[in-house]
Amino acid sequence: MFAPWRWVRRSRAVLLTLTAAFFCVPLPAGSETARPLLDRDTLYRAPFQAGEKLRYEVNWKPLFASPAFKAGELAFTVKRSRYRKRPAWTIIMEAVSAGRLVEVAKISVRNRFESVVDARNFHSYRIFRKHREGKRKRNLLSVFDYRRDTAHFRDLDVSRDPPRELHNRTSDGIPGPVTDLLSAIYVVRLHRLEDASRYRAHLADRGKFKEMLVRVEEREKIKLRIGAFDTVRLRVEGGILSKGRTLQVWYSRDPLRVPVKFEAEVKFGRIYGELIGLEAGAVGRGLIRSR
Repeated sequence: MFAPWRWVRRSRAVLLTLTAAFFCVPLPAGSETARPLLDRDTLYRAPFQAGEKLRYEVNWKPLFASPAFKAGELAFTVKRSRYRKRPAWTIIMEAVSAGRLVEVAKISVRNRFESVVDARNFHSYRIFRKHREGKRKRNLLSVFDYRRDTAHFRDLDVSRDPPRELHNRTSDGIPGPVTDLLSAIYVVRLHRLEDASRYRAHLADRGKFKEMLVRVEEREKIKLRIGAFDTVRLRVEGGILSKGRTLQVWYSRDPLRVPVKFEAEVKFGRIYGELIGLEAGAVGRGLIRSR
């Protein structure tokens, strides 16, 4: 007999999928008409401020269980910084398992991503990923040197003493302005997201470059526990999502252009996320206590 929770106990990727699923997508055929998400010579004005904080509750509905149950929370913070004497943004995301997922999987997840991007052109400089999933402890660092046209990637298993280096390589050739798994969420916010528009970009993931496509679809009014929003729905296809599966993200149509909701198909069901807390300078909505 199939015991679904045995699979859950073996899985270390449920919450990691949540944190990575936003924009890891290869460029489908026919996307040559899409506009660049990051233009090489354009200086952008961010719609957010230093100190902005976003919190999301994430729920998972496995194929073998109904209804969906809480899997964890995501927290995003933005701050000003400097990188090699240039003004930069540092974007931090923390993913923590919670709710029923912890009860049934017996796995504690505390992942942290930290992305540094140029404050004016939003090219990604580095992304550090700290994975803490049960006994699995990994530190992954990607650094992009546009002047030398090189990308460096290092993967370290820190669960061992001393730590074991799994990968350490430098590759020549950066295909253009690069975004990463975390900064891509914010790069999308640089655009007005007009109906039926499409954007493409070079996304870096674990030392490899993939092309990504973001499709702007329909406007929708949605009501969350934190309040009601006028939104525009974006669709993402492919990448870590298997062929035929989809990811949808709803961005607010106010000047902040905040992602307020997302849904993703995964191998063993669907993942749902919604905004439960927003602090954005003069604009804010109180934190909704999650279930």
